Amino acid sequence: MRIRPLPPARPERSCLLALCVPALDGLTPDLLQQVDHTLAQCDAASLRDDVQIVLAEAINNIVEHAYAGPGFGAVALRVTLTKTSLCLHLTDWGHPFPDNANPDGQVPDPQDRSEGGYGWFLIRALASRTRYTRKAGRNRLCLLFRIPRKHPG
Repeated sequence: MRIRPLPPARPERSCLLALCVPALDGLTPDLLQQVDHTLAQCDAASLRDDVQIVLAEAINNIVEHAYAGPGFGAVALRVTLTKTSLCLHLTDWGHPFPDNANPDGQVPDPQDRSEGGYGWFLIRALASRTRYTRKAGRNRLCLLFRIPRKHPG
């Protein structure tokens, strides 16, 4: 597998972090820690808890579904910041989403005792917007979080 560079961030966006790592469950805690440390030092610090949950769910989905089967792949993460939003850009080269579309994130049935089914519900509940595209063998997921306005006082 060949890892390709990500296109540069837009000029109005500040790139806070850009990484490309193997898509392995064992690396998720280190990745989450790096993102948390980065966010603690910027205007998006108030989003740290939500970002941790959403990013953990998204990485888990990539590892379990995009790279299901033998072998493994990579996931690229770029975290960008504008005056009003924080965006996590995830890229992988694994299997596409079913029907090449974002899962709907419907509320799971609480009577269903299965362990799965809550990931996309949490992602949609905590992120302000999600966007998935599949192009040239790449899955791209953008998870946008609006930065709460600071009230003078």
